[in-house]
Amino acid sequence: MVRGMGASKITIRRSDLEALEHAPGNDALLREKVQISDAGPAPAGGLDWGDAYPKFTWRLTPALRISQPLVGDVGLRFSASYELRPGLVLSGAVYQRVADNLDEYVTRPEDFSILPHVRSDVHDYNVEGGTSVDRLTLAWYAKPADNLYSRVTLGYLERMHAGVSGELLWKPVASRLALGVELNYTMQRDRDGGFGFSDYDYGIATGHVSAYYDFGRGFLGQVDVGRYLAGDVGATFSLDREFGNGVKVGAFATFTSASAAEFGEGSFDKGLRLTIPMNWILGQPSRGEMNTVLRPLQRDGGARVEVDGRLYDSISDYHLGRLDSEWGRVWR
Repeated sequence: MVRGMGASKITIRRSDLEALEHAPGNDALLREKVQISDAGPAPAGGLDWGDAYPKFTWRLTPALRISQPLVGDVGLRFSASYELRPGLVLSGAVYQRVADNLDEYVTRPEDFSILPHVRSDVHDYNVEGGTSVDRLTLAWYAKPADNLYSRVTLGYLERMHAGVSGELLWKPVASRLALGVELNYTMQRDRDGGFGFSDYDYGIATGHVSAYYDFGRGFLGQVDVGRYLAGDVGATFSLDREFGNGVKVGAFATFTSASAAEFGEGSFDKGLRLTIPMNWILGQPSRGEMNTVLRPLQRDGGARVEVDGRLYDSISDYHLGRLDSEWGRVWR
């Protein structure tokens, strides 16, 4: 189960466990014996949730915000999640600046975007949002059919935009391919990181059709086609690699109907992203992660809403490709 959704069902015969308990290479042998299938409905007479809900989790992590190469601020981010019942999650994050060199920011003529300012004002958000509510949302996750997952998220989706986001994902347990669709309607938030909305009245509907493919050996390819926050349409191409220790490194590039002149310096959106599992810092098992995206420049073209808890990232760890490296843990 993940976020209240049945992600997969693993069936192991007790006789196989008894026979393989002390066999050499028993992780590979066990993999040949187990059956992995769609979770389906909860079995009749199974264990109830008992005291598992409501469930509260929280974490405090260091954070970095970049306005310009070598210019930005560092601080602490407090994140919390309150699962009211299976599939219904109230969550949020608050950032507190600790140190910065934001006064070294250099304004250049090319910084004045002719596209709607959906990202290019990030420096103003960093300056005015020393203490900011980065996110405050209510999300509902469900599994409307076999191999089909859904999400609806409402609230302050990220530090610059608020609204509603909906998503559907088709992902069979044993398939390397997954297909998804996402629709959003958002408005721009105040720069101070509070609960108000910007005087820059800009509400927009955006959406993407996405394809994910697991190439094996930790490589994941992704293509997203649709409409972005500045009203431009196009596609984002991504390739990520997850290492055995849980660290993920990836690269992406976005090409849209915004011309190089409209986009400004850099011509198109591209960058690197890094994910570090929290268990490196905490020294104990944790599913928490630290995520960082590095761009040469933050522009308005090719900008997408940042929504926490997207479906593929939520369920993929519980499907065949990711499980294949975990069978040795059954015997620990």
